[in-house]
Amino acid sequence: MCTLSFIKNYITNNLLWVEGKSLLVIIVGLGLLGYFIVSLFLYAALFLFLFCFYFFRNPKRTCKELLTDSSLLVCPADGRVVAIEQIDDSVYSQKIALFLSPLDVHVTRAPVTGKIIDVVYHEGEFAMAFLPKSSDLNERNDIVIQMHNGTLFKVRQIAGTIARVIVCWVKKDDQVIAGSCYGMIKFGSRVELFVPRSVTITIKVGQKVYGGQTVLGKVQS
Repeated sequence: MCTLSFIKNYITNNLLWVEGKSLLVIIVGLGLLGYFIVSLFLYAALFLFLFCFYFFRNPKRTCKELLTDSSLLVCPADGRVVAIEQIDDSVYSQKIALFLSPLDVHVTRAPVTGKIIDVVYHEGEFAMAFLPKSSDLNERNDIVIQMHNGTLFKVRQIAGTIARVIVCWVKKDDQVIAGSCYGMIKFGSRVELFVPRSVTITIKVGQKVYGGQTVLGKVQS
């Protein structure tokens, strides 16, 4: 029964039906070509569908530690920590950078509970997402979340060489809950989290992390 429920959720929550409609059109077109003309296209359609179905997965996540401690900072995306840096900024003093491979879940999540006070989209290039310069050069989308105590956090979705579509489902003045989904980046990409000095970071560079589940640190009162 539990397995059937998992399969049902995997299918119904999959974002391919919503965010991959153009890909579904291509897949159907290839399938029709394969059925009526060249069978090779049918195999190509099947492979593309299976890959996209896997890529657009949207698993339900729960951070158990957050249930008892609301001051914890939850990871905004799946991936690997490629940098933890001190930065010179009047609001944020630390940056956590995550690289998402094409095989990672590409849903982005709110790291804290609060109000969206700004959403800013920047046009840009499509350099390799694992390169530090992609943070400032590439196409990107920033959201700023304000906690109830006034503490600000910024999450940046960054497009890569393969990932050229950034999706953001929230707007200014929306309320978000820590771990809730607010967007996605289609295919390989990068996500960065800018946090104030009051956050004690508990993860390390090179660590594999999971959006909505891994604790990145703690907001000190």
